[in-house]
Amino acid sequence: MRQNTATSSKRRPPARIWKLYSVSVPGFGREIIHALSKQAALREAKNCEAFGSMSFAQFRQIVTAYMLKEPLADDGYGYIRSQYGVEVRVHRGCWVKDPNSSHYGKVGNVLYAGRSANHVRVALLGHDTPLNFHPLDIGMDIPAYIPDAA
Repeated sequence: MRQNTATSSKRRPPARIWKLYSVSVPGFGREIIHALSKQAALREAKNCEAFGSMSFAQFRQIVTAYMLKEPLADDGYGYIRSQYGVEVRVHRGCWVKDPNSSHYGKVGNVLYAGRSANHVRVALLGHDTPLNFHPLDIGMDIPAYIPDAA
């Protein structure tokens, strides 16, 4: 029996799961990258200036990457927790509370700090690219009601 499409609720797209990947290149060390897929982690790692002239196929021949199964002991946010008093934790929900931001009121999840320990890396819902926010521009307790920006 078919449901009436006018009265049936729309299906939500499945939630995108960000995973941690260890990416290593001989002579360059190891980088921990939060990405939606292994391919995305490799693309982010290739963005380094040292690999600019190399094709992606060539880069794939020299790189080693695997998904991390265990959480990292150091998430990179220790400085922010101590200096700003913001209880930032990886995978914790947050919202953009800066009314001057074009992303004001949007909700997302905190990602691994990566290269920047001065900003909070956030994956906003509906975005495939993580964004960096100043620690005071995000709230860790999502309110039930978010007022419109002034």
